[in-house]
Amino acid sequence: MSHIIAVANQKGGVGKTTTTINLGAALAELGRYTLLADLDPQGGLSLGLGLAAHDLDLTIYNVLTDARIPVAGVVHHIRPHLDLLPSNIDLAVAEVQLVSAMGREYILRDALSAVREQYEYILLDCPPSLGLLTVNALTAADVVLVPLQVEFFALRGVESLMDIIARVQRRLNPRLEIIGLLPTMVDPRRLHDQRVINEVKATYPGKVLDIIIKESIKFAEAPARQRSILELDTRHEGAQAYRALARAVLRYYNELPPEPPPLPEPPRDMVPTAALDVATDAPDSSEALSMDPSNGTGAQQISTEPETLTVFTGELPVFDSNEFSSDTPVNENAAASSAESSASDVSSENDAVEDAVVVTTDSRLEEYIPLGDVPSMGDTFVASDGGTVDLDSTTVSDSINPD
Repeated sequence: MSHIIAVANQKGGVGKTTTTINLGAALAELGRYTLLADLDPQGGLSLGLGLAAHDLDLTIYNVLTDARIPVAGVVHHIRPHLDLLPSNIDLAVAEVQLVSAMGREYILRDALSAVREQYEYILLDCPPSLGLLTVNALTAADVVLVPLQVEFFALRGVESLMDIIARVQRRLNPRLEIIGLLPTMVDPRRLHDQRVINEVKATYPGKVLDIIIKESIKFAEAPARQRSILELDTRHEGAQAYRALARAVLRYYNELPPEPPPLPEPPRDMVPTAALDVATDAPDSSEALSMDPSNGTGAQQISTEPETLTVFTGELPVFDSNEFSSDTPVNENAAASSAESSASDVSSENDAVEDAVVVTTDSRLEEYIPLGDVPSMGDTFVASDGGTVDLDSTTVSDSINPD
């Protein structure tokens, strides 16, 4: 069942129609099926959305004065997820005709009950008066949103509106609530505007919304072009404010979808699978690759994607570069140095063994460096493209003794 929001203030020119259009557009943008109902005989809501209501044969006037005409037969589809129940000057005589009607305060509520299952939100743009049309809107609504121009006379008008709302709550619609007062046409540079907002907050604590609609010429241009502010300038400050208002409405009804979780940050120690070089300068101690100097034997595994980088230290067999394929990157200088060193140390009973450091990825030789050429502890292994190995994400594996 839809939520019905009456946008009301008996003072004219405070932004009721502007708020109805743009709040409805923001809700539709969020995928909420929304119906806008124009209860103002001036038909500003209809004209502002590009519907020539003065040429229509059926409007909301017919719905209110003839129970045989359903709302669905008068509604116009104007935007994706957004429909309009139009009005024109004919509605001006509706209040006179409804005075003698039985249950006249409930006529709009009964008419909208037939379409409440079709929409998620119904916004009622009330006329600038506290007459029977406004009372019908307050009786049909779940909540009332009060646009408030930040000036002295508008503040005086809120007092009368609050009195009418209280009467409706007592006699006609006990579930009616005030969703909030919305400051409109605010110029942050004017001290008077801030004083009025502070006075309203003191008079109606907890009722003034944190969202403010700043004064802008764009709000005058939008209806002239038959667009909402969201369509005219989607990045405009006013468009963002009405999007925030739409989210506040969803939050009020506990329908605001949860914020998506933040994307995880990529690991800072991502090591490429290209050949690694040895750097003799460590710019940061946190980047140093720690080795256990006590026994000279051990291994560290660094998590990489998609391979695992393993650094072996200690007494390891001397690898012959011919054992690897031609596309295997081998440090030729290191291999040559190790070959010369191993030639003098090879025993006739065992394979050549000497102190060395071997860096591999997925068992593929990347670097073979005699221990004598290895930098001292505190130096950093860096990739050939300049990336460093970060110790913060390394895990030390079980000690490996090649013997």
